[in-house]
Amino acid sequence: MSKYHIEYLPTKNNLETVMVNGYLLHSKYNPVQESTRIIEKEFEPNVVHVLFGYGLGYLAETLIAKINDPSKLIIIDPIYSFLRESEKGYSVISQFEKLEFEAIIEKALKNFNKKVKVICSPNYDKILPEELKGILKVIKDVQMSNVVNENTLRRYADSWQENYLHNLLDVYQNNSLSKLQKYYSCPVVVASGGPSLTKQLPLLKKMQDHVIIIAAGSTINSLLNKEIEPDYIVTVDGAIENYKHFKGIKNIKSKLIYAMTSHYKIQGDFVNDKYAFVDSLNIEYKEHINKILSIELPLIIGGASVANFAYSIASYITTGPIAMIGQDLAYTDNRSHAESNKHFKKIDTNFREKRELFEIPGYTGDMVSTDYVFLSMKNSFEALHKHSNHDAAIYNCTEGGAKIEEIDQLPFSDFFEMYVDDQTQLNKEVVNDRTNADIQKFIRIMDEYIASYNDLIKELKLALKVLSQNKSNLSFETKTLKKLDKIDGILKMKFEQISLNYITNPITLDVLRNYEPTFNESSRDTYRRVYNQNKEMYSRLLEAIEKTKGFTMDVIEEAKKI
Repeated sequence: MSKYHIEYLPTKNNLETVMVNGYLLHSKYNPVQESTRIIEKEFEPNVVHVLFGYGLGYLAETLIAKINDPSKLIIIDPIYSFLRESEKGYSVISQFEKLEFEAIIEKALKNFNKKVKVICSPNYDKILPEELKGILKVIKDVQMSNVVNENTLRRYADSWQENYLHNLLDVYQNNSLSKLQKYYSCPVVVASGGPSLTKQLPLLKKMQDHVIIIAAGSTINSLLNKEIEPDYIVTVDGAIENYKHFKGIKNIKSKLIYAMTSHYKIQGDFVNDKYAFVDSLNIEYKEHINKILSIELPLIIGGASVANFAYSIASYITTGPIAMIGQDLAYTDNRSHAESNKHFKKIDTNFREKRELFEIPGYTGDMVSTDYVFLSMKNSFEALHKHSNHDAAIYNCTEGGAKIEEIDQLPFSDFFEMYVDDQTQLNKEVVNDRTNADIQKFIRIMDEYIASYNDLIKELKLALKVLSQNKSNLSFETKTLKKLDKIDGILKMKFEQISLNYITNPITLDVLRNYEPTFNESSRDTYRRVYNQNKEMYSRLLEAIEKTKGFTMDVIEEAKKI
């Protein structure tokens, strides 16, 4: 029997309304007029609209008429499948599944957009209060995740570009991670730096000769502190702070697995074998490296943390079972990290308020404190695991912190008993067959980059000059448009020859986002908006390329020393 009692009723103006569990979804007098009034009040230009409640489609039809871009409208109605089938053909989400709705919102909020307007159809908040609450929470979580990710992109744009160029030299002389693809069939333990790691270290030390251990970033210090040398260290962070975690680490057997964004000095100081990969979000860099260096790097799916990449790398290098430890994603026992981690700090009231901590379900069924940075990492793990095609078992053996949905939990001691053969020492040797690299060839490639940068600088300066010489205050003159079109064609061709996405991504975001047309914009306003948009684009691209040219010249000098 349906939990919804549905009754269709005629309206005063000979249309139809519907009552669900005693609540009218539309006016019994004039539902069209009602929908017009609601949308006139709630509609906002240049935002993603989420309409909670389709009913008989009156609000949806009025809203769609005002939205220019259909991709900026999401309709969700858990009652939809119980109502009379609509003939209007609109796409309606009829079931609220958290991860699926999250993916839809993430897709709609592209370019780290945070502008969402939720419109609740009449009485849906009374009929479906928990569903509405869940929808609002998902939207807020995605918005906050976008804030975290955009801040990261802006903060590290310059250093990622610098690291990428320096790491080209390292890739040219070392290994691709593809060499380790399904190289092992043994158990792999991924160690992260959460507070719960400390209690797992004695057992990890006992099994270190019988499993492959992967340390996620700065976790290396916690392991070395207990005389545990991981087999691999994963590094993706491009900040100088990340380099400081590795600075001074010497005389260990661990090998390095690094993203092209990892701080280049880490790779420069590391004397053991190194294996490179590309973040799956940056496929253009994989293609670029293959094009200029004839080296194939694998795409690794990650997320908000190095631990997300370490998870994917574990699945990439083994066909065996995987255990995750130290993956708290929460401030377990009011601690930020394991005590021997250089990030370790005690959590006090000021920290809670500043980071806006909130509670989520924990590993053991309790509630634990977390923040939006950790939540973003947690969401990444859940998405990674949902789409994982790893045949063997993957367990969260943290025994503390947040519950990671979708991933089975298992005590670390049980993982040891079930999968680790402590009577046999693993053969962990990897034979590398890299030949000496032709450094002079690499230098010639970089010299060609310098020539391309010089061409771009010349064209961008010319574009700014042409823009400033436009005499009209109302429109672009024909000769101005022709000159700019010619310059833009040259810029497009040159940009395709080199890789500048890291340093230009913030520019692209701002140029696309900050110059949207306003309502009832005059021709003069349109001209000034487009003029300023182009001026900002050319000016900031010029600055970015001059900076990148400097990075490349540093790489050439580094190569000459070899």
